[in-house]
Amino acid sequence: MAKNYARIIWSSQAEKDLDSILKHLLEFSAEKAYHQVNAIIDAVEQTVFTEQWQVDEYDPSCRRIIVKKRFRVYYKVVDEMVWVTRVYPTRKNPEGILHD
Repeated sequence: MAKNYARIIWSSQAEKDLDSILKHLLEFSAEKAYHQVNAIIDAVEQTVFTEQWQVDEYDPSCRRIIVKKRFRVYYKVVDEMVWVTRVYPTRKNPEGILHD
């Protein structure tokens, strides 16, 4: 199936989120840390069409991808581009994250 968007762009905030997740996970296991971060990136890259994932209940302007029940990835579609805006562990309160 052909993708219905031009490309995926990671916002600087989403990149910072990934770096923060990696840094935290590296405290426990380097191998697992890189595996988890790669799983997040792979899940986003497997998006085929822009409306593939649910509209988020905390931020209805975004759709969300849940990765391995551990991470929430927010994205918006703007001008045929998928903009990944935030990435964070599902255990964190999304309301606080979305408004900082």
